[in-house]
Amino acid sequence: MNKKSGFTLAEVLVTLMIIGVIAAMTIPSLMQSTSQQEYKAAFKKGISMLNQAITLNYALDGRDATDFTGTNFFHLMTQRLNVMSSKVQTQYDVYTADGMYFGPASGSVAGLTGTACAIEATNPGAPTNVCSVVTVDVNGMKGPNKPSDSTTRVYDIFTVAVYPQKALPATFTQSQILYRK
Repeated sequence: MNKKSGFTLAEVLVTLMIIGVIAAMTIPSLMQSTSQQEYKAAFKKGISMLNQAITLNYALDGRDATDFTGTNFFHLMTQRLNVMSSKVQTQYDVYTADGMYFGPASGSVAGLTGTACAIEATNPGAPTNVCSVVTVDVNGMKGPNKPSDSTTRVYDIFTVAVYPQKALPATFTQSQILYRK
């Protein structure tokens, strides 16, 4: 007797349905995790770009962030970043070639006076040394356009504190987002 063994059509369809259900449950979670990792990487890049602009300006002109007030700070950014456009009416909004947006943090001034962010000898990292608070939208005008205020759900808008010679995350939560593995 010549008997062939194999799967029936019903068995194959049931197996494909099970694989489809598992994929439908796991793919959204995977996509969310991927976009959060992209936002974190772009946040690191945004801070790096600000640090490079501040360092480059100090190296070339001998001026750190204490020398820039108001629109001058964003003028520094337009000189040292690869800027595609900026809003002329506000003079604070900057869009870079790689799609990032830099602007003043909500309710803050773009740059303070040099004496407000002068380096305090006893505590150089003190919050009183902040020269400017900058909002960074890592994907520009694309959504979700929500601030990241939790380490469990990371979105695309971050706040960066600019000190005389460096830029760092403005809040503890955003520091955790940036530096935690």
